[in-house]
Amino acid sequence: MPTYRLGSSSLVHAPGLISWAINAYAFPRDRAVMLRIVTETWPGLSEEHARLILMRALSYTIEDDTVVLDLSDTIPPAVTPEASRKVREAGQ
Repeated sequence: MPTYRLGSSSLVHAPGLISWAINAYAFPRDRAVMLRIVTETWPGLSEEHARLILMRALSYTIEDDTVVLDLSDTIPPAVTPEASRKVREAGQ
C-alpha cells in the first residue's frame, strides 16, 4: 500500500484542512462536498482512502505542515469488516 503525503501550500494548510473536513463530514449534507474538496486538493489520494480519513477510520500523522498516511503495514481498507461497515453507514 502507498504512503500518502498531503502537503501544504501558501493557500492550504493540510492539517487544518483535513481537520476541518473531518468535522464537516459528520453532517450528512456536507459529505459529498468534503470528499470532493479533499480529493481535488490532493488528486493522488484515492477516493476510498479520503472517505476513510474523513470518517476517522484511517489514522494519519502530522509532520510539520504535511499530513502523512502510511498504509504500507495495513490491510487494504476495503477488506476490513469495520471499514466496510463504516463506508456503508456513511453512504446512508
